[in-house]
Amino acid sequence: MWRWAEWIADRTVSLTGWDPAHGAGAALHFFVYDLLKVVVLILGVAFLMALVRGALPHDRLRARLESRGGRLLGYPAAALFGALTPFCSCSSVPIFLGFVQARFPIGVAFAFLITSPLVNEIAVAIMAATFGWKLALAYAAAGIALGIVGGLILSACRAERWLVPGATAPVEDEDDPPPAGLAARLRDAADTSVFILRKIFPWLVGALLLGAALHGFVPEGFFERAFAGRSSWTVPLASLAGLPLYVSANATVPLLEAFVAKGVPLGTALAFLLSAVGVSLPELVMLRAVMTVRLLVLFAATVFVGTTLIGWLFNALH
Repeated sequence: MWRWAEWIADRTVSLTGWDPAHGAGAALHFFVYDLLKVVVLILGVAFLMALVRGALPHDRLRARLESRGGRLLGYPAAALFGALTPFCSCSSVPIFLGFVQARFPIGVAFAFLITSPLVNEIAVAIMAATFGWKLALAYAAAGIALGIVGGLILSACRAERWLVPGATAPVEDEDDPPPAGLAARLRDAADTSVFILRKIFPWLVGALLLGAALHGFVPEGFFERAFAGRSSWTVPLASLAGLPLYVSANATVPLLEAFVAKGVPLGTALAFLLSAVGVSLPELVMLRAVMTVRLLVLFAATVFVGTTLIGWLFNALH
């Protein structure tokens, strides 16, 4: 799907003469590829979410999700939806924004945001082929559980208080009637998607510049050497070290296998990679467009604690 973006990134790096696998070349390739991919995702997902938002009975749907029965179904449903979407942490942001702008319960939106980068069917299949189905299913269950519990915690904290003003209504007042006719609805959805892109584009560029720097200049093997010990404190250290990084879930299994082969305990390696997948500095910079710093810290802390507990659990069981 993204071969065209890969081709443009390859051609861009080739014009500089840099090595695309190392240093500045790797950083530039990362920046161009992910900028193209995320811009297309923001426009496409925001457009679709605007169409869906205009067709849904918001008041009834929100009332259902906020009821006791709705909460019992809404959080697992959002987490499972996240597990079925093959997105990285930054690519999950547009759908999260759609949930926020539709004024769905904030915990449901976070259940999706946490789970979506952590778990997808490709990563589970690769994990099963590498480590066996028991571990793969345990990994998937842990990621989904973290999304559900994290969403419930953020809901209990009333995290919606710390959204930036206007985050829930980007273009029109929700009380206004939706545009009549297909053509008007399509124009409205297009306006909404462009508005959202303009709103977060400066944050997106800054985020990807940070991600590119991390991607291109962190020394190879640095984390393998840092977390090879078996002390319990290495698990939270590994989880904390993973937070600023930007890694796709599909890339975690080969990395996990390499870490374990280098002597890193399975739970420690898993905590590091889940943390790197679930939260990244580029994602946090993008989310700053709609969240206050307090909410960003609370979100990152929730994932940090969750991945640490998962790491300890896997170390104890393995």
